[in-house]
Amino acid sequence: MNNEEIDFIARRYRKGRFSPDAGWRRLGISKSTGWRKFRIAAAVSATILLSATAAILYTDSRMADESQQSMPVKTVSLLEASRVIDFENAPLPAVIMKIETVYGVKVEGIPESPEEYVLSLHYEGTPSDLISTINDILGTQMTVTEK
Repeated sequence: MNNEEIDFIARRYRKGRFSPDAGWRRLGISKSTGWRKFRIAAAVSATILLSATAAILYTDSRMADESQQSMPVKTVSLLEASRVIDFENAPLPAVIMKIETVYGVKVEGIPESPEEYVLSLHYEGTPSDLISTINDILGTQMTVTEK
């Protein structure tokens, strides 16, 4: 600054006449408060946090979808269904009826006079394996088909 500028300011300066806040308002710039800075920082932080969370959730859901798509679907027929079944001194007709009810299958090749056969057995497995085991125990030739 040169002396003319200092002289100009010194001659025109009046205490309390110029307010810095009024000057900023005249220029269209509002004074920034400390809270405003914090609000802006909080909004930016929240935006970044939400974006990161959305990216993580999107990645996890994509990975879950891919793992579900790659799993083969296995269908199990009634002849392959494994269940637990118990018999205690049961006649063969009652055993056959329970097998047909529990597994939802049809037992064929029942011997003549099945009442003569009595069976005590605890079994867990498929109906075809169960009938095969009963055939081995009783010496019969029964088979299993789906209803």
